[in-house]
Amino acid sequence: MNAFLNFIFVDLPEAFVVFIVGFSVFNMPLKQYWTRIISCSVLHAALTTLISQSPVPYQFKVLILLVWLNLLLCFVIKIHPGIAIIFSTGAFTFIILAEFFILMFYQAFNVNVQEILLHPLYQISAVWLYLVLLLGFAMLLRKYHFDLRNLLPKTKQNRYLIALIIVGSIELLFILALNTSALLDKYNPNMRQFYSAYFPFHHAIMLALFLVMIYLFRTYLTLTITRVETETETPYLQNIQDLVTAIRSIKHDAVNHYTAIEGFLKVGMYDLATDYVKQLQNEATDLVQVVDGVKSPAVSSLLHSKMAICVANHVAFTIDISTESQFPQVRSNDLIKVLGNMLDNAIRATLHEPDGNRYIKLEWGESEGVGEQYLTIENSGPTIPPDKLEQIFELGYTTKTTGEGGVGLAVVKSVIEKYNGKISISSHQGVTRFRITMKN
Repeated sequence: MNAFLNFIFVDLPEAFVVFIVGFSVFNMPLKQYWTRIISCSVLHAALTTLISQSPVPYQFKVLILLVWLNLLLCFVIKIHPGIAIIFSTGAFTFIILAEFFILMFYQAFNVNVQEILLHPLYQISAVWLYLVLLLGFAMLLRKYHFDLRNLLPKTKQNRYLIALIIVGSIELLFILALNTSALLDKYNPNMRQFYSAYFPFHHAIMLALFLVMIYLFRTYLTLTITRVETETETPYLQNIQDLVTAIRSIKHDAVNHYTAIEGFLKVGMYDLATDYVKQLQNEATDLVQVVDGVKSPAVSSLLHSKMAICVANHVAFTIDISTESQFPQVRSNDLIKVLGNMLDNAIRATLHEPDGNRYIKLEWGESEGVGEQYLTIENSGPTIPPDKLEQIFELGYTTKTTGEGGVGLAVVKSVIEKYNGKISISSHQGVTRFRITMKN
């Protein structure tokens, strides 16, 4: 009879609330799964009541119920195994925390654990007290349409980071529980006796969690190093590819120019041929002037390759270099990192605009009277919101929907700060402007 009452008034309501809270955390529709929720609640409560009447140790009871809950979620409700694990782990964590705080609440009124265990009324009231709290929590999540899946990162690397944080938090809870047991031993021996049965289980779980944390941290670190190496190496490979493309384009244009000149000469249009050659000379002179203004051959090659990309994408790219030396204290490979990443971002931003509105302006000069050089890159494109201006320099922050990227501008900032320089950004009405300053 006691087992039946326990099933009706304790285990079944508890199982039902666990499913309600879990569905609310993931903002899953209750009406669609209503019959499955009731069926799973009955099955889970039945096993809970059955196990509670058996001589199985508490630790194995928890493990069996945890596995059973996952099986119900996967095969009856049919949700993703990853969500099922988070669902079940979170549910048991909520229950353990709620039970602990309810016990502490009763202790405040001088009701010890033995009295709670011996009086069914105390047990039922304790259970229903924290179930009401959990239902209130579920209603709050429903009200604001909370969905834990929206907070989960899209990249594999960040998923490991979130998993590391979750496992570390659970580990911290176990550590706090063990520390609390020391206080219970001093001020309340009865509760100490109640929790002493769980200590071997706690230690085993803590050791397992520690090993999982080591694995997650190692994997996260490996993925981070690989990602940074890949994304910082990409500009170099891209620059080489762009340079090859530029050379092919120049060769193709040269053949067309020679063909046009040959055509003028064949029909005797010598004046037109002369004007055409002079026009080519002027264009070549302008290009040479840009090249002459850049001291670093690597930077000059980079600018030429980016010009070729801009021409192919109908982006007006203007360069104004008014200083004889360009950040002489910065190594060429670091300059390539800075310019390559910034110009790539600028080109991507301009592609959001119509052809006629696409432009990039690069200005390299020296501020008079302050003894510093500056480099500005201005481009058309989407306006960056004010609250996002500082975040774009953070490692991992990206506006791409795929979750990729988030390294380029972080690398730019780290390089500039390495040489004691400063970088600032402004974005207004479709114009974004980066400014780098360094002391001479």
